[in-house]
Amino acid sequence: MLTDTLTFSLVELIGMAVFAMGTLIQLVYLISLTSLIFRKKPGVSTGKPSVSIIITSRNYAEELREGLALLLEQNYPDYEVVVVDDCSTDHTDSVLRVMKHKYPHLKTTIVKQETDFANALALTVGIRAATNDWLIFLDPQVVVPGPGWLDAYSAYLEPGKDIVFGYVNYSHTSGYGKSWTRIENFTLMLRYGPAWFFGLPMPISNINLAYRRKYFLEKRGFAAQLDTPFGENEMFVNKLSRKNNSVIAFDSATSVGISGPLMYYDWMNLKKKHLLLRRKFSVSQRLYLSLDTVSRILTDVALLVLMVISPYRFWILGIWAFRFFVEFLLMIAASKQLGDKGLVFRSFLYRTCLPLINGWMSWRQHIAAERKKWK
Repeated sequence: MLTDTLTFSLVELIGMAVFAMGTLIQLVYLISLTSLIFRKKPGVSTGKPSVSIIITSRNYAEELREGLALLLEQNYPDYEVVVVDDCSTDHTDSVLRVMKHKYPHLKTTIVKQETDFANALALTVGIRAATNDWLIFLDPQVVVPGPGWLDAYSAYLEPGKDIVFGYVNYSHTSGYGKSWTRIENFTLMLRYGPAWFFGLPMPISNINLAYRRKYFLEKRGFAAQLDTPFGENEMFVNKLSRKNNSVIAFDSATSVGISGPLMYYDWMNLKKKHLLLRRKFSVSQRLYLSLDTVSRILTDVALLVLMVISPYRFWILGIWAFRFFVEFLLMIAASKQLGDKGLVFRSFLYRTCLPLINGWMSWRQHIAAERKKWK
């Protein structure tokens, strides 16, 4: 009987220690998320830096016709839009030719031959064609919120800052993959964004990303990223970004939308891309993400064990519920701040199941890699 009592007490003690440690780590993450959401926004920029907006496009003629007009009518004194026609086989060239006559801010260039580093080449051509201090990278399907978007964005192009991570809002898309893509993107911002406060800023997307042109020229462009057939821009920025030289534009006024349909495979490809890019993150960045995941799992497992064996089960449940409630409120605040509403509950469930989703996706990638190896 004495042995049973001691064994029971030891299990309970271990469970409480694991629960306390996991909860403490999660609270630190929530504090950093709170700081990101409620951080004071930069004031209106008095000195407007020169900006080049880079868009690489392959067979997106109609999207360019619809989306470029608003982008070329920004209330901003010194900017240009550089569109790279990347081996398009549709009527992209004629669309751009017509728009150049109407909009003096538009500059175009072309890539005529496919290479092993297609995306890196198109981006490099666009950057070389650009002439301004700051580069902002967008997509042919991007829709900016209005003529004041670039002026709002310029407030984050502060002196002493060299990199800006913006948000992409998928709420205006359609298709079966819309919800999954929105939730994945929103979850990434809530996980990656707070890492900035620990000196570990991480690239969230290659869209609505900005950095100074001089960095690209000084660091020999994508020379160090040519072993990656995608994500060159994210990895380039990841090597350079630090807390003191980067900023996160956690703001609906600076976010951009995406038009067009999204299928289930679009979400799958987005998820695969992030999991593959994560392997190239630094040890500190991977540790940050792993601590977040492991602490959530251990907290929930310890809760289940303590609910069975501990006489203090309701106090423990109360602590867990408090953390749950705070996180849910912060997600609501983040959704409102980013202008990406109506997905908080689904995102909360998605984040709870994220370890299982990531594990399943990583297993699929491993199986696919093994099949290629044996072919």
